[in-house]
Parts: sequence; C-alpha cells; structure tokens
Amino acid sequence: MYDFMEYCLKRFYRASGWNVENQYANLCSWSRAILDFQTPSGCSLVISGLPTPQFKPTYTLNALPTLNGSLGYLYTSKDLDIGKSATVDYQEMIDRFRIIVHPPKKTEKQEQIQPDYLLYGRMFFPGARLEAMYVRRLSDHLQYLITAVNSLRSPSPHVAMQLQYDKGKWCSECSYTSDDGLLGARALYNIGYSNTTPYTGQWSIGTELYYGVLDKSGGLSTGVRYHAPSTPTSPPFSFTYTLNPIVGHMSTSYVAQVSNELILCSRFDFSIYSYESDLVFGFEYKTKESNALVTEVDIDDSTLTVVEKDAGDHTEKLEGLIKAKWGFTNGLSLMWEGRLKNALFSFGLTADLRSTNPIRSVGMEVQYFS
Repeated sequence: MYDFMEYCLKRFYRASGWNVENQYANLCSWSRAILDFQTPSGCSLVISGLPTPQFKPTYTLNALPTLNGSLGYLYTSKDLDIGKSATVDYQEMIDRFRIIVHPPKKTEKQEQIQPDYLLYGRMFFPGARLEAMYVRRLSDHLQYLITAVNSLRSPSPHVAMQLQYDKGKWCSECSYTSDDGLLGARALYNIGYSNTTPYTGQWSIGTELYYGVLDKSGGLSTGVRYHAPSTPTSPPFSFTYTLNPIVGHMSTSYVAQVSNELILCSRFDFSIYSYESDLVFGFEYKTKESNALVTEVDIDDSTLTVVEKDAGDHTEKLEGLIKAKWGFTNGLSLMWEGRLKNALFSFGLTADLRSTNPIRSVGMEVQYFS
C-alpha cells in the first residue's frame, strides 16, 4: 500500500499530466509491483487530513517493535481530489499490476501545462530526522525534482536533484546527488510509439550512466522491455531484460495476466562473475464486490472499464488484493491489503521455510484519511 504522501505525489503527477511510467527507473514496474513488495513491520497507524484541496497533513505512529513516528505536511498549487479512505478507489492506493496506454493526441491548446508545484516536508521522531521534496513543472515536457534529507548525526543535508524531459516517444533524465557527488543520466526510447493509433504492444529500450566525482568510479546499466495488450488469443503480458555489465548482474522477468483477478510473475537474477543466481515466483489476486467480468485499462488519469456481461447497477471496484512471492534467497512473503469499514489496512508476513522458526516478521498497517 502506498504511503499517503506517496499517493498524493502520484495524484499530482496525474493531475499535471506527467507520465511516470515513461521513465527508465520504471522499466520493470510490472514485475516490481508483484515481486518487490514490502510487508508491514510491526503495528503502524497512519492518520491524514484533507482540510483543503491544496494542503494535507499526515501523522504516523509505529508501536512495534519500537515506538516511533512522523509528522508531515504537503502543499500543491493544483487542487488534488484525493477522496476519503472510506470511498477512495482502492486500486489507486496500492502498487499493483496495471496496463498503461497512451492517451489520444491532444490539440496544442489542450497541451498547455501550468507551472504547478508540490512542496512536502516530514519530521521523524525520535531523532528529529527531516526530509523534504519540491517538484516543479516547467513546461509541457519538462520538470525538475529536488529531495533533501537531514539528521542530527549528519554534518550537512543530503540533496538529490533531477531534471526530467519527456516527449512521449522518448524520455531523458539528468541527476546529481550531493553526499557522494554522483552524476547520472538516464534515457528511455519507445520503438514504434504513436499517440494517434490504437495500442498494440510496444518495445522500449533504455540505459543509465552514472559517475562518482568523489570516488572516481562509474557505472552503466541497460534494459529492454516489451508490453503487449490483451488480445482474443493471448492475455496481456510483459517481458523485461536488464544488464549491468560492470558489476556483472543480469535480470529477466515475465508477467502475465491469466484472468481478470490473477496475475503471475517470475524473475531470474544471475551474476556473471560469481555465478550466483536467484529465482523468484509471485502472484497477485484481486477480490471484487461484483461478479461481472471486466478488463481494466488505465489511460492517464481515467480508467476505461469494459464489462463483458451485464453488471446491473453494481460498480466494479477493487476491494482487496492478495500478494505472495517466494524466492530461493529471501524465502516467502505474503500480504493482504483491503478495506474494512472506513479504513484501509495491510497485513503481511515473511518466512523462511528452511528454518526451524520459519516466521521472520509479522506486521499490520492501518490508514485513515478524511
């Protein structure tokens, strides 16, 4: 489940028309949503307020295994329709498998983007660690993002800056991190991209270069991805392959939606130099209110729902999600996310089935905002 502030950031991106899926960092977003989910640790309670469309506070309390918490505030120049936890579309609150397609081409008048911005700050206690974020749209295709983290133990704050340029067919990013003087550049290119023709599948290729000014070392990674939509003869699926030749790591993943409720995923990681490898399997299963058979396709900030049989007056909404993954290295992880009354909850556990005490951790998180 997304943190409330993270969810507000995603809503800001959608409201301002920014496509985060068209970035190299999200090349493997489908497989990561299923295989890299983090289960709650201990007991957490998150309470957030919606006093105005622009301003939103949030409070977090973690009771186990230690008592800690945080206090955060967020302000946007653009009104954000977040909704209450009792009525919010739950499928937007979780990191899950979803099919993103390009919207129809807009006219030049419709493409004019306002220079909207987002300000966010949070303090963690005990320790008084501070983190902040500033996002600013500069034009239709350009935005920059600044994040900073400061604590009493650090003599100076850690600042990271990103400049992102997205043309739809391709997207590039430049970044700088102050703590180690790391310079980076990323690019993603979509082969056969068109925002005027129906979405029929797409190849994407990307790369990342980075260089540490302080330690005089660099790195390189590259990857390729293929997304295919649902057809009468095959379900929607995605294949990705990434390679980091300097550290010798390669990874390949495959995701397929075998039904409206079930998505399967597998990933194989291999080290060229040490011959170490890991194989991970996972799935996510959706539970819904109605029995109608539907297929969802997200188009920017709207959701296209195709009902294959009469659903009556019922509205199809995702009210629960079960995730599971198992790998040779990290063992078993289970998570159940859903809505109970007016609150959202997430319950999970991790286990090592080869150990005499298999349960590693159990946790639960509850979110409420109104």
